[in-house]
Amino acid sequence: MKKVLFMAALAVSVMAFVGCNNKAASKSSALADSVSMSFGDLYGNGMVQGLRAQDSTMNMDMVLKGVEYIMRADTSDHAFMNGIQIGMQVMQMYQGIRQQYGINIDKQLFLQHFAAALKAKTPMTQAEMQALQQRIEPLMQRAAAEARANDPALQELKKKGEEFAKAKEKEGFTKTASGLLYKVEKPGEGANFTDGDRVMVKYRGTHVNGEEFDKSPDAVAFDLRQVVPGFAEIIKLMKPGAKVTAVLPYNLAYGEEGSRNPMSGEMIIKPFETLVFEIETVGLAPAENGKTPGVPAARPQK
Repeated sequence: MKKVLFMAALAVSVMAFVGCNNKAASKSSALADSVSMSFGDLYGNGMVQGLRAQDSTMNMDMVLKGVEYIMRADTSDHAFMNGIQIGMQVMQMYQGIRQQYGINIDKQLFLQHFAAALKAKTPMTQAEMQALQQRIEPLMQRAAAEARANDPALQELKKKGEEFAKAKEKEGFTKTASGLLYKVEKPGEGANFTDGDRVMVKYRGTHVNGEEFDKSPDAVAFDLRQVVPGFAEIIKLMKPGAKVTAVLPYNLAYGEEGSRNPMSGEMIIKPFETLVFEIETVGLAPAENGKTPGVPAARPQK
């Protein structure tokens, strides 16, 4: 999405530049027409793949309507074109906040305050803006928590996780004081792992409906200080060579916020989601570069 919006903004900038020079290039020619057609082919083909990758069902007629709206605008008006570009940036911000936090920005309220700031005789100082920015983040966190609490789909997901955990408890899973549930498939041998250990683990993670979201066919090293609480707790209940099935309530997994793919931003684990792990411990990870086990590893991205 960001790439497409960036390219669109770039296209607006190009059109603004061309618009400012329309008087010098008012007469058309066969060569100029060839340039126009070539750019149409280039931009159209360059955009279509990104747009379809973003949404395979996207209505291209509506895309064209948006492009035509800009093309027919008075691009010689520099202030207006700046407004167009700023508006696109604002919409990108709006979409990002809605996607990441679940907060719907009130466009009318935003525009009222945006207009007041834009026309103010005395704008905020840098210090005042920094203070405002510091107040925004905790405000957004509270608003996001409120949005999640009022989201029927997320609350239903939370309920299903709780019902799943209760069913597993009735099936004979052991429940710890934290609410973690587990069933020992193979006890293993030796001493239990402890905080700070770097452990070689094979695992498979699924949603409560059985759909797999992550799997490690080969053993990978996890530092118990760098994983979600429930994952660390179950590993510390295990010995080398042990196998267990563990049910992690949302508060022992990725909590009320869930987890996103760090590259794409795609939501992998939803807020309030209970997770199931099949885990096999191999043993302590070997020392790396002369360092002893216990060196922090990256938190697993489920």
